[in-house]
Amino acid sequence: MRSERITPEQLRSRYWFDNSEHPGTTALCIERYLNQGITLDELVGGKPIIGICQSGSDLTPCNRHHIELVKRVKDGIRAAGGVPFEFPLHPIHENVRRPTAALDRN
Repeated sequence: MRSERITPEQLRSRYWFDNSEHPGTTALCIERYLNQGITLDELVGGKPIIGICQSGSDLTPCNRHHIELVKRVKDGIRAAGGVPFEFPLHPIHENVRRPTAALDRN
C-alpha cells in the first residue's frame, strides 16, 4: 500500500501561520509562537510543526527520563525536516496520590 505525501498546502500549520484569508489569526499565532524559540522562517516555511507532549519533571522521578528523551525526539524531528514544539502535560505522581494511585492507572 502506497501512502500519499502531504503537501505544504495541506498542513494544519499552514492555516495557522500562513493564511491569507485570516491575517488576524496568522498574526496572533506568529506573535505567540515566536516567543517559544521557533523562527519566523520555520513558522511560514511550509514545514510540518510536530507537537511533543512532555510529562517529565524533577517532581516525578518515574518520568524524569522524558526530559532527555524529548531532546532526542526534537533532534529527530528537525533532522526529518519538521519543526518540533514541546508542551507540558501534568504528570500523575504516585507518591502524592493517597490512599492509592491505582485509580489513575491507564
